Amino acid sequence: MNREFDTPTLDWLHDVYEERKRRAFDLGKQATDLLIKESKKVSHRAVAQRSKEIDPDGNGIHVNTIRSNKELHEYISQNSAKKYPAARRAAIVRQETNFKLVKEERDLERVRNRYMKLTKVELVELLIQTEQYIAQNNKRWLKDAFEKHQ
Repeated sequence: MNREFDTPTLDWLHDVYEERKRRAFDLGKQATDLLIKESKKVSHRAVAQRSKEIDPDGNGIHVNTIRSNKELHEYISQNSAKKYPAARRAAIVRQETNFKLVKEERDLERVRNRYMKLTKVELVELLIQTEQYIAQNNKRWLKDAFEKHQ
């Protein structure tokens, strides 16, 4: 039941899309340049907001338009502040936690906030380290208890 349909070529529609793409790039570029000139943070949301202010029609561009327009997305990415939270967090996980130094009187709210900033992968790694520490200490305790009993 596979039917083939004769679809007319819509060359005029391609021209409309190209015009909208060019308009979005021009508005986004102007908005990005204004944000840089004003020393404000350049982000997709900020560019979309500023584009509504400078657009003569008042429509501006949507955040999703920025993401789908490759040239505009590239231009904004080059001018936005870079974020490197993964590198900083990776350093936290890489270091082995010395569980012998953990104090019972520590501020649990600060500990909770620190854990809330970690990603799921980082928490899993920390949990594995903790379980390994507990398993090693349980083995050592059982061995000592058995030797004392004999």
